[in-house]
Amino acid sequence: MRPRAAAALLAALLGAAAPALAQRSPGPAGWLQADAFYHGVSDNFGDWKGVGLRLVAPAGRSAVWYLDAQAQEAFRDRGVYGAVGHRHQLGRWFTLVSAGGGTGDFVLPDLRADWTLGRTWGPTVGTMLTTTYVNAKQGYEDLAVGGSLVFYFPGAVLEAGGRANWSWPDAVRTGRAHGALTLGRERQRYVTLRGSAGQEGYQLAGTTAITRRFDSREAAIAWREWLGGGVGFLLEGVWYDNPFYTRTGVTVGVFRHW
Repeated sequence: MRPRAAAALLAALLGAAAPALAQRSPGPAGWLQADAFYHGVSDNFGDWKGVGLRLVAPAGRSAVWYLDAQAQEAFRDRGVYGAVGHRHQLGRWFTLVSAGGGTGDFVLPDLRADWTLGRTWGPTVGTMLTTTYVNAKQGYEDLAVGGSLVFYFPGAVLEAGGRANWSWPDAVRTGRAHGALTLGRERQRYVTLRGSAGQEGYQLAGTTAITRRFDSREAAIAWREWLGGGVGFLLEGVWYDNPFYTRTGVTVGVFRHW
């Protein structure tokens, strides 16, 4: 079971913070962001729309807290989602743990927990190992294990990886590959390109609409621009496609960086 609205929400949280997460140490920077999104969904599945508030709060030189709250409608199911994450740096190693949950009838999970262990191997290469557990609505569950390589260049961060996912009931196994390229520098601009493709186990797109083991693909581009004084804006476009529907949309936001 891969609840797409919850997955997209986490991607928005971590994707917007991707430059911070990709750094080899958290540093002192923090930011507060407010945003809104609208995604058009084909074949009468029901459009997505919502608003969110995100906070990245440093806790010294070695730790960062991530807080997220979002109200949304997806597939005609309304709900709110909240999540908290903590990143801790210890030399070349870092850990990132997060947990969240949402309301509604079927889209947002009751619980989602993520854990990441990362390490840098010299000045230009890093690795990350991730695990995810999802306790979704209507008795569906997910467990995923993944890994990725991160390459650091002047003004650019490149990430590529994959994951294996088991969905219950019936332990449906699927796999997925992903990649991301972030260009730019802190307090100037970041442009991030993301893409993923592979299979999904189950998807709840309605109280009775449950799909099982299908291919899908997704692409996104995000532009994060500083305007001066720590103030800036975020603009992101997303495209997602599977055999049942296509989803395209945009997110706009403003932030205050310190």
